Amino acid sequence: MLPSTRALAGQLEVHRHTVSRALDDLVAEGWLDSEPGRGYRVVATAVQEIEPAQVSWPQFKVAEGLAPREDGEYRFPSGLPDLRLFPDKEFFKHLRAQLRTDKPAALLGYSDPAGSLRFRQQLQTYLARMRGVRRGQVVVTHGSQEAIFLLGQLFGKAERRTIAVEELGYRPAWDALSLSGAELVGIPVDEEGLVVDKLEELAEREPPALLYLTPLHQYPTTVSLSVRRRRQLLALISRYEIPVIEDDYDHEFHYSGRPHLPLAGEDDSGLVVYVSTFSKLVYPSARLGFCVVGPELLGPLCRLKRCTTRQNDLLLQEAMAAWMEEGGLERHLRRMRKIYGERREIMCEILGSAGMKFVKPNGGMSLWVELGVDSDEVVRQAAALGLPLRPGSAYSLDSDRVVRNLRLGFASSTEEEMLEGLALLVQAWERARG
Repeated sequence: MLPSTRALAGQLEVHRHTVSRALDDLVAEGWLDSEPGRGYRVVATAVQEIEPAQVSWPQFKVAEGLAPREDGEYRFPSGLPDLRLFPDKEFFKHLRAQLRTDKPAALLGYSDPAGSLRFRQQLQTYLARMRGVRRGQVVVTHGSQEAIFLLGQLFGKAERRTIAVEELGYRPAWDALSLSGAELVGIPVDEEGLVVDKLEELAEREPPALLYLTPLHQYPTTVSLSVRRRRQLLALISRYEIPVIEDDYDHEFHYSGRPHLPLAGEDDSGLVVYVSTFSKLVYPSARLGFCVVGPELLGPLCRLKRCTTRQNDLLLQEAMAAWMEEGGLERHLRRMRKIYGERREIMCEILGSAGMKFVKPNGGMSLWVELGVDSDEVVRQAAALGLPLRPGSAYSLDSDRVVRNLRLGFASSTEEEMLEGLALLVQAWERARG
């Protein structure tokens, strides 16, 4: 038993109320019991020496590049829009308007895991009019990355235990898909895009659970899947019932004629799931992506979404929907397509005059430059000159493969920045060639 509160107050030379509050706290924490009419008693606990644990953690895979990049650290990032040109005042006006006009409960509460109804309706109208995707239901995700992860979880745990991907491709998507436990199998890419004959050879042995590809501006090579290959692919997936994730990440940035209709716009089988994002169109931290799915996938996908991130930010979705209704998004994209097209020409001219080889892309935000030497060596030489770059091997499913190409983004660099940075690149390239 503890002494009375009066006795403790006298011993400690504090007010009796202070002692009472402290004892009540100890009762709440489980150290004391309060016995009515008798006072406070220390809880009987078995004192046990605890040996420091020697934990042996599994060998977890580490995520690279977690620290944010400083301005100017990465000269020609692949697929980064020029954020200096985003009409922030115009867009923030819509954010403020939503805060003024909507009731707090409409913006701050739980909502449909599929996303804001207003935003989804705007997306469906936009996709039908601008991209030719007219079937299916929109599910809003945290960037295309979450959409790819969720779809990988749905399809990658089926009886089929492989997922087909482009042999040169987008590593973050591969990481998301591999978390399903399925084995990733690379399919070659050439000047016409995915080599569908190789996919057919795989399907004849064992049809994959899923195919992930970037058919419009192939990542990283920038080539577009040819009309012949598109027809061949659509027939193949229908024959073997292979679901497809079509990642169309920068559709509007096409400079030579109209871009191909997405595969999802031509697919009659319902096997193509269309995935896209606002990260390249507006700004990356918006984390607004989406996928378009048929009725069979809508319920299971929303269930997974609810189990992971639950929903996207309602305020941002409502503001984006208002901006789209007002025509702001399309004005911005028309302006950026013109600027990026001009920057594509500038980069091609600079690299061409230096003797570098490449195929000018019809669209996208980057060039795939042929070096003639291992890109890892060029990157090492460039780093010594203060120019950080990413080697071509970073885009290869086979990490030991020698890749003699670099992917150089032109969208986020002005002419002056290109002249300065590409001069260092040419110098590094010449050193690597000896």
